[in-house]
Amino acid sequence: MIRKRIVSLLVAGLATMGVAGALPLVTAAPAQAAIISGRCEYTGSQPELSYAPSAYKIAVKQAQCELNWAMTGDNLTVDGYFGSNTRAAVVRFQRCVGIDDDGIIGPITWGQLNYWAASSSYAC
Repeated sequence: MIRKRIVSLLVAGLATMGVAGALPLVTAAPAQAAIISGRCEYTGSQPELSYAPSAYKIAVKQAQCELNWAMTGDNLTVDGYFGSNTRAAVVRFQRCVGIDDDGIIGPITWGQLNYWAASSSYAC
């Protein structure tokens, strides 16, 4: 019983580390709380976001803030508008972490953003 538990924990741990072990492989919905204490504290809500005017302005601000912490060089204005600059930053981020670069912030992108924005290093 204990052996099975250890093996299942090891398998789960390896799955979250990804193939190379450098990036977490996020395949499920991100954690409920997206608030990154001391960095990005707009909202814990993580709806799907894309290029267009949105009813989710606070969530867009959270994403913009996390993009600023996850990457160097973009310095997005945190204004809650998912415009061309935000979309370009999302695509750049997605390419950096090796996920589908569709410019849409869904569960996988949120998970990667949460990880990298809370990290002491940058995705790119």
